[in-house]
Amino acid sequence: MKLIYTNENRIMVLNVKNVLIGHGFEVALNNEFASGAAGSLAPFWPEVWLLKDDNLEEALKIVESFDTDISSITWQCDQCFEDNDQTFDYCWNCNAENSQ
Repeated sequence: MKLIYTNENRIMVLNVKNVLIGHGFEVALNNEFASGAAGSLAPFWPEVWLLKDDNLEEALKIVESFDTDISSITWQCDQCFEDNDQTFDYCWNCNAENSQ
C-alpha cells in the first residue's frame, strides 16, 4: 500500500480518488474527516492510498496529469496589461472587465 496523493482540499482528494477508481485502481481514503477533529494538533490532510504497489507508476501518471494549480492560468487586462487570475471577472488593478 502506497500513499499516492494528499491535499488540504478534501474535494481535490475525493476527485483524485474517484478518477483512480474510474481507471480501475483499488484505493483507500484515509483522514477524510480528521482535519476537523485535530484541534491544536498538527493538521491531518485527507490521503489517497493505492492498495496494489505494482500499479504505482501508472497511477502516478494519472495523478500527475491533474492540473491542480489553477492559479497559474491568467488573463491580461486590455486596459493596463496587468495579469489577473482566471477567477477574476474584473482587473484587480484598474477594474476593467475581462474581455477574453
